[in-house]
Amino acid sequence: MNKARKGYLDIAKAFGIIIVLINHIGLGLAGANRYFGAFYVSEFFFLAGMTFRVKEQESARDFVKKKAKRLVLPYLGYSLFYLLWFSLRTGLAGNLTVRELIYKLLGCVYARNYLFFHREEKLYLMEIMNAPMWFLPSLFVGLCIYYGLYRTLGEKRGYGVLMCMAAGLVLHYVSPVLLPWSIDTGLLMQPLLFAGERLNQIDYIAVTRKKLWILPMILLTFYLLVTFNGAGNISVGDYGVSVALFLLSSGLGTFLCIMVSYYIERYLHFLGKVLMIIGENTLDILCLHLFVFAMAQTFFGMVGIDASQPMTQMMTVLAGLVLPIGVGLGNGWMQKKYKNIGQEK
Repeated sequence: MNKARKGYLDIAKAFGIIIVLINHIGLGLAGANRYFGAFYVSEFFFLAGMTFRVKEQESARDFVKKKAKRLVLPYLGYSLFYLLWFSLRTGLAGNLTVRELIYKLLGCVYARNYLFFHREEKLYLMEIMNAPMWFLPSLFVGLCIYYGLYRTLGEKRGYGVLMCMAAGLVLHYVSPVLLPWSIDTGLLMQPLLFAGERLNQIDYIAVTRKKLWILPMILLTFYLLVTFNGAGNISVGDYGVSVALFLLSSGLGTFLCIMVSYYIERYLHFLGKVLMIIGENTLDILCLHLFVFAMAQTFFGMVGIDASQPMTQMMTVLAGLVLPIGVGLGNGWMQKKYKNIGQEK
């Protein structure tokens, strides 16, 4: 198994986060929103499976601690930032109440966009520009579940994956509310984690390059699946017509994205390097882009520019990519600096 970082997986992440921003800004790109929308979030579970690693002597506590540092800690940090921003903004306007502040805090703790899926009244929970961050606790839950299957069932964890999927389906159809930290989603995404891990154990690049007919077959199957099933929105428990078809289309769409990313890295070097930088900073982009959007739209309003125009929206998306990358690079530099200081004798 090749444990070296694969640049084309970062490129695949870049495609995913770019589609996230395009959807959140409301920029329509013909059928791209529908067909990319069928896997642009779920692909991160698949890719997490491809990079899934457990050290031989790594305990459950160490694994959870490692993933919490990577996913939960940023979630909590950015949640605190948005709570402080909300308090400052509404406080200066004279509209801040203790009840509303507690409500926003509970929304951060629950980590779900809204409570009810099957009701007309959704009861929105994450309204302080933190809505996209639901994904971080969900991926954390999903990885912890998969670690448990890995340790307890070993090579037979495929059976556990099916059991988790079955449990997720029961919760999806029976639970009157969307569960905290997207526990139901974490269960339903186990097949994608499993498929990603298994794919990484074979030389899929060589196989696909030798049998080029595989790609058009997968593309056709993906197109037909999404046309029938729809794109879905897993952040709120929407999987289209069928959860199983959604998972299948997600896996196929992600594989196509990986292969396109591979060829970009190999033949379009400059574009590949740019996309790799975006892919390496997806966490900061995910957490900060709505904040950047709000600041950009405020600026456009101040200078009299229509923020709803496609060109302006594209500029806003670009800002939503570039500025968080600067924050991410700055955080990385600071962490490296203080780490080195701590190692000095």
